[in-house]
Amino acid sequence: MQNSSYVDALVKGRAAAEGIPDALDAVMAIVRPVVECNRTQIDNGRTYLREIVFGDPDEPYHRDALALTVQTEEAIATVLQRGQRTSPGEAATLARIVSAIMFLSMAATINIARSVDEILEDVRGQVRVLLSH
Repeated sequence: MQNSSYVDALVKGRAAAEGIPDALDAVMAIVRPVVECNRTQIDNGRTYLREIVFGDPDEPYHRDALALTVQTEEAIATVLQRGQRTSPGEAATLARIVSAIMFLSMAATINIARSVDEILEDVRGQVRVLLSH
């Protein structure tokens, strides 16, 4: 179920990012629906994230979740390469870091009571610093 919701969130995020010229805003357009999806049921979302990190990669649902993570990073990397601002290799590395920021912000026990907007504000602040260097 979570994978299906993640697919929908990623489609929504990619579509939203297409019309946004600013890299940070476009990245956050991809991130927002993923965070919203994950935070629909916080405990289930956190369990899903734990499975992505620690689960058996040969298990079909886990493999699908890992593929979605890769697709999210690819969408972010595509945004970061617009206008040739960033090389493909650097964009891929930055996208992986953005993904890690997003996942940790959603999964951290300290953030359990935080709202979607608070999580997104945290992610945005970290990504802004990352992209400014």
